Amino acid sequence: MSEAYVVGTGLHPFGRYPELTVPQLARTAIWNAVRDGGVAAKDIDVAYVANCYNGYFTGQADALAPLVFGRAGLSGMPMIHVAGGGAAGSVAVHQAALAVLSGQYRMALAVGVEKVFVPGNPAASISAIATSGEQTTATQLGLTWVGDLTMSARRLMTRYGWTARDFAMIASKNRGHAAANSDAELQSAISVEEVLSARMVAPPLTRPMCSSAAVDGAAAVLIADAETAARIGSGRHPRIAAMGVVGGQYRSNRLPDDRPGMLSMDEAGRAFALAYERAGIGPEDVDLAQVHESIAPEELLAYQVMGLCPPGDEAKLLHSGATTLGGRVPVNTDGGLIARGHPIAASGVAQVVETARQLRGTAGARQVEYQGRLPRVGAIQNAGAQGGPSGGVAVSAAFLLSS
Repeated sequence: MSEAYVVGTGLHPFGRYPELTVPQLARTAIWNAVRDGGVAAKDIDVAYVANCYNGYFTGQADALAPLVFGRAGLSGMPMIHVAGGGAAGSVAVHQAALAVLSGQYRMALAVGVEKVFVPGNPAASISAIATSGEQTTATQLGLTWVGDLTMSARRLMTRYGWTARDFAMIASKNRGHAAANSDAELQSAISVEEVLSARMVAPPLTRPMCSSAAVDGAAAVLIADAETAARIGSGRHPRIAAMGVVGGQYRSNRLPDDRPGMLSMDEAGRAFALAYERAGIGPEDVDLAQVHESIAPEELLAYQVMGLCPPGDEAKLLHSGATTLGGRVPVNTDGGLIARGHPIAASGVAQVVETARQLRGTAGARQVEYQGRLPRVGAIQNAGAQGGPSGGVAVSAAFLLSS
């Protein structure tokens, strides 16, 4: 049976870089991954770049793949551009892994890169990101992603007893994790009380409970087959144990809808059921996780849909300290979207970068240890792009990496 391994990881720090272009951001991440893997660029057989908004800001909507890879000094291999909102990076990784698993390619490169910061004009960033969802009367009247997700969160507060303090704890936890991450957008810790007293964005969410809509950055991973991985570096690399990638399902409004009730999480349970089955493990085997939390309530719901706790016990799991570094199953160890930053198409690849580094023991000050050993299984949840009659996401991704 074919296997695929993450043999190299690279980042361009997330933040605000008005002087840099998309190709420049990507080039740094690509060559950091190449150096990390100790490979030659000529060994890359196929390359995927995830990017959603370059066309919106520059007019260069097509030919992005040869532009990005060519400016990085790569040539000769197939070069493919993918999109998909917040899941774009996950799509690139999924395609790169499938390319290797197919046996047609020995090594694939997946890059996610985004440049969303516009000096003095945050509305431009918000407008660009809005194009990752179906344009409706509501969006034309000003409904944003944060507004949409907040309405879902308020419904779930009633259902599960969540509070604004729970959301503040998520934000404070992830900011604390990012304080040990030199590649993160926000590297300063913040207390729960400071989060609660910050500027209100969409009640009950304050600014620190939300990821930024104006962040630049890039992330890259190299994925290789077993034979290639065995001769690179130490020969010990995280394996892609399973992938579960699904899309939104149509649900008639005449029938009860038993989905969790938040766009980014509605199909995640189905995706993880596939991933767990394919890997032959369960949520009890997960040692750490990276999840999509563009707003803090998404992380709470992720605990449930990933199987880390029963429905209704999300806040209990959080308050126990289990999802904090040092706990049983640390979540968003690099700071997550809220603190590491959320340059949309780069986020899904960055989740793989962090998980791979944790599994091989190179995460530095934020390294997870589980009962005196390195973590063995890392889980990744991501989702993005929305539309259609069911209002579902285009892609809901569940990845499992194992050491």
